[in-house]
Amino acid sequence: MYLSICQSEKMKKAVLAIALVLSTYAHAEDTVRQAKISQIVEAQGLRQMFEQQLNQSQAAAADLGKNLYRKMLLESGIPEGQENPKLENVFTQYLQRCAAMFSAQELVETWSSFYGKDLSEADLDNILAYYTSPAGKKDVSASKSAMVRFSQTISRESQARMNESIEQFMSDLRSALAN
Repeated sequence: MYLSICQSEKMKKAVLAIALVLSTYAHAEDTVRQAKISQIVEAQGLRQMFEQQLNQSQAAAADLGKNLYRKMLLESGIPEGQENPKLENVFTQYLQRCAAMFSAQELVETWSSFYGKDLSEADLDNILAYYTSPAGKKDVSASKSAMVRFSQTISRESQARMNESIEQFMSDLRSALAN
């Protein structure tokens, strides 16, 4: 029986050692994979695009905040010239904070945690090779350029749609209060 217990202890240690080696190998493999994904993110210019997007969102939110504040005052019957600059500033700053709830680094880290889950090491190598090639670099440059114009267009359209939405909201409020 003592021999059986000793063999059982040896077996447990052997299994534990194997598990440790396998987990170390898996961790090393995961580290290499994450390094490749980080290189792809860098080659794609993803952080810069996220930063650009966040900056444009904050600027658009500031404009939107000022416009919404003025519309709400007008709809509330407060005549022009009697605005409260402190309240306008608070409202504008709030919308700017809402537009920047995440940093570019947080967005990159979150995106990276999902990227490539179904890709092989060879796939990642091929993707990285593409983004570091002349064609891949041109693709990234074109994406960055398009992102600027895309963001500006979406911002303008969002503001127009928000203005329409606020007008409808105020009309609905007036109707509700009149009944």
